[in-house]
Amino acid sequence: MLELTSFEAGRRVRGSLLLAGAMVALIVLTVALFPSIQETGADLDAYLESLPPEATRAFVGNVTTLTTIEGYLVSQLYQFGWVILLAIYYAYAAATTVAGEVERGTIGLTLSLPVTRSRVVLSKFLSLVPSVAVVNAITFLAVYAGVVFVGESIDVTDLFVIHAYSTVYLLACAGVGLLASVAFDSIRRAQTVGAGAVFALFLLDTFTFDTDYEWLGAVAFSRYFDPGGILVSGDRSWSDLCVLLSAVIVLVIVSAEYFERRDLSS
Repeated sequence: MLELTSFEAGRRVRGSLLLAGAMVALIVLTVALFPSIQETGADLDAYLESLPPEATRAFVGNVTTLTTIEGYLVSQLYQFGWVILLAIYYAYAAATTVAGEVERGTIGLTLSLPVTRSRVVLSKFLSLVPSVAVVNAITFLAVYAGVVFVGESIDVTDLFVIHAYSTVYLLACAGVGLLASVAFDSIRRAQTVGAGAVFALFLLDTFTFDTDYEWLGAVAFSRYFDPGGILVSGDRSWSDLCVLLSAVIVLVIVSAEYFERRDLSS
C-alpha cells in the first residue's frame, strides 16, 4: 500500500508545487495591498457594515474590520483562498483518483496487484495528504514573511493553527471528491459532483447560518472551519476539529466499502 501511495504522491509533486506557487503569488499581491487598504479602512469598514449578512459571511468571513492585518487576511485571503478555492480544488483532484483509472481501463491492472480494493482507495486518498501539507507549509511561511515585510506583526501560533485546521478541512473536502470518484466511471462526472457538492455545502452553510434553518448547514464542512475565529479572536474549537477529522475518516471508510462492493465488470 505504501508503494502505491508513494507512486501516486510522486505524480502530484509538480502540481502541488505549481499550486503552492499560485497561492504564494496571491499572498504577495494581497499582503502588498494592505498598507493602502489600511489608509482607507474607515470607508471600507462602513461598506462592510452595509453588506447583507449572507454576502458578508460568504465573501468576508467572520470579521468586522479590515484595518487590522488579521481581519484583512481572513477577509481577503483565507475566506476565498482556503474556505472556497482550495476546498473545491482538492475535491476536484480527489474525484479524479479512482474514476480516472476506471475510465481509462487501468483499474484492472492496479487490482491485479496483491492489494485489495479498499487499500487502493485508501492509497489514493493518502497520496493527497503530502500535497495538502506542502501547500499549507509553503503558504504559512509566505504569509508570515509577507506580514513582516509590510511592517506588521501577527501571532505566529494563531497563524500556524489556521493552517493546521485548514489541512484537516481540505482533507474532508477531498473526502467528498473521493466518494464521487468511486461512485462514477466518468472523470468529468465525478469532478462535477465532487467539486459541486463542496461548493453547494458552502452555500448551504452561508444562507442558513443564523436563521431558523441553521441546522441544515451543520453538514457543511465550512461550518467547522472559521479562519476569523482562529486568527482574529484566537478561538480554537477542538470540537470542530474533531468533527472534521471524523468526517475524513467516515468518508474514506464509506468510499472504500462502496468500491469494495461495486461491480466493475460493465
